Amino acid sequence: MSSRTQEEGFDAYRAALRAFVARRIADPAEVDDLVQEACARLLASARERTVDEPQAYLFRIAANLIADRHRRMLPMVPVTAEIDPPVRAAQEDRRRVADLQAALERALDELSPRCREVFVMRRFDERGTGEIARELGISPRMVQKHLTHAVAHLYDRLAHLMERGA
Repeated sequence: MSSRTQEEGFDAYRAALRAFVARRIADPAEVDDLVQEACARLLASARERTVDEPQAYLFRIAANLIADRHRRMLPMVPVTAEIDPPVRAAQEDRRRVADLQAALERALDELSPRCREVFVMRRFDERGTGEIARELGISPRMVQKHLTHAVAHLYDRLAHLMERGA
C-alpha cells in the first residue's frame, strides 16, 4: 500500500478519533494537535512495519498521548515540613535502640535473679557455659536450662518489636 493510500485510509478514522480525543480534552486546538500527532505517529509506524489493526493502534497512540499530557499537567506538590517532618536517620536509629534497650531491660527484670545472671554472663560478658557453671556453683546442664528459659522469655517479650522493624 502506498503512503498516499495509507493516509487516505487513516483519514477515515480521523472523525472517530477526534470525537474520542474531544471527550477527554476540553481545548479544541489541543484536540486537533493530539489527533494530528497520533496520525503522524501511526503513519511513521506504518512506514517501518505492517500495522495489522490501524484503527486500534491509532486509538492506543491517542490514549497514550492524552495520558502523557495529563501527567505533564499534574502540579508538582512540594514536600513540606508540615506534611513530612524531617527526621534524620541517626535520630530515628537512636530512638529505636533506646526503645529496644528499655524493652530488653524490662524483660530481663521479669526473669529470676539467677536466670538473668546466667543470661547476662553468657550473652553480654561472653563467658562459656563451663566457666559460668564453675563461678555460680551449678551444673553446665543447669546453665543451659537457664539460658533456654531466658531466651524463650526474651523472644516472647521482644518478638513483636522485631516484626514491626522497631
